[in-house]
Amino acid sequence: MKSFFIIIFLTILSPSLIFAQNESLDKLIKNIIKRELDFDETPGISIGIIDPDSTYTYSFGETQKGNKQTPDANTIYEIGSATKVFTTALLTIMEHQNLLTYEDTIGQYFSELRQPVTLLDLANHSSGFPRLPHNFGSREEDANQPYAHYTREDLLFFLEKYVLTKPSGENYAYSHTGYALLTEIIEEAGGATFDELLEKYLFNQLEMNDTRIILNDEQQIRLAQGNSLAGEVPAWKFSSFEGALGLKSTVNDLLKFLAMHLETDNELNDILQKNFERQHASNFRSDTYSGLGWHIQSPRRRAPDVYIHVGATHGCYAFIALAPHSHTAVVVLSNSKKSISNIGQMIFDTINFNWRKRG
Repeated sequence: MKSFFIIIFLTILSPSLIFAQNESLDKLIKNIIKRELDFDETPGISIGIIDPDSTYTYSFGETQKGNKQTPDANTIYEIGSATKVFTTALLTIMEHQNLLTYEDTIGQYFSELRQPVTLLDLANHSSGFPRLPHNFGSREEDANQPYAHYTREDLLFFLEKYVLTKPSGENYAYSHTGYALLTEIIEEAGGATFDELLEKYLFNQLEMNDTRIILNDEQQIRLAQGNSLAGEVPAWKFSSFEGALGLKSTVNDLLKFLAMHLETDNELNDILQKNFERQHASNFRSDTYSGLGWHIQSPRRRAPDVYIHVGATHGCYAFIALAPHSHTAVVVLSNSKKSISNIGQMIFDTINFNWRKRG
């Protein structure tokens, strides 16, 4: 049964983002949540929106079923595969710093890997590596922690013996495995852990202080309780695959990242434009292409491209979308495995094509 919870507006995020209220948008968001969300399945949800005038945040439900605590834009959620847009942002920054190149082959970092696969192939999902390693399940000790015991050594052992069935660099095939290897290569090239490199080259610059793989004690308190369709589940732990699915974040932090991409005079945004270039046609939608990390969609004939990624863990779901041509962006985070992509896409499409604030 659907139940409707109080809405929370935040008035301060950072000096670069100004928050406001808009009665037309408020009504739209309330109607979408009331119509589309079942709070028995998805206890809590947080939303962030950027339009040409302002930034808006909304939250509904509970951080844990039954605790009567409404989430807010500083509530932390797992973001699953949406992590990949940060992995490729770090890759591109390090390429700009001459720490590595897109054309580097995987064998330059791990000599036992002889496949003719480049870092670009890993980043645009054309490596030819499978979605998950075939020995992945053999390392599982807890169904709620599928990545906790699969190590770098396990990954390299699998890849050393893996024979490509198709040439790399030609066809799109979504691969967590490729991003797991990319994570290890980034660490080799950067001489630090993945988390440390993200902080140094990206998060510190954007003051994204709540986007991390490992949370501190204070952040743990703000972590939303994840829910599978069967009940509560813990946040995932990782021994590898951090760059594929490992980050946790907030609406506020993700808005900072998206806002940077909407700034026309921003050095970091200029560096990261490579990530928005079309690479390969996808195999799941005719209007979708791979970028570096991002999925690129052409929603209407002759309309500019938009950039989207979703992510899911056993207990959370994330949707992020960006349209630089209309200076709009949307973040939707929830503490349930059930997809909220329809809500994110509906909000994103509406503020781009239908909504008239002063109409």
